[in-house]
Amino acid sequence: MTTIKYRDWELVVDKALTKQTYEKVEIGGVESCTCNDCKNFANNRENIYPQEIKELLTSLGIDYRKECEVWHYCKDELGRHCYSGWFHFKGHFKGKSLSAPTLDTTTTYDLTPITETFSLGFLYDTSLTFFQDKENLVQVEFDAKTNWTIDEKESE
Repeated sequence: MTTIKYRDWELVVDKALTKQTYEKVEIGGVESCTCNDCKNFANNRENIYPQEIKELLTSLGIDYRKECEVWHYCKDELGRHCYSGWFHFKGHFKGKSLSAPTLDTTTTYDLTPITETFSLGFLYDTSLTFFQDKENLVQVEFDAKTNWTIDEKESE
């Protein structure tokens, strides 16, 4: 297990198992979808993730090009397209935890802003994971805003 300090969190990760799991994944959630929102996200991926987040995910053994899930949820007042999504790593963490919204509430995650267009947080969850063993999984939640850059019909 490797301990990584990132901002106010202490992340303890089985990097070898996490990396091995992501290496077995042929395509992530975005590439497995044919909708224009996912095509736009994939086209912008390199600009969506700040360099420090790419480095963090790599240090956790996560391939940032293989999101478990991504979805478009709105277009903001500045015309940017807003997405949420997540990854997983095997391990645990210390620091602020997100509480997962439930079906009967309108609770949203309280993510930590990293840049003006990218926020991040951690919680224990196993939604749509690539891992076969769902014990000791940390879900890395993110929220991102990006422009529309493909020649396909734009979402409203």
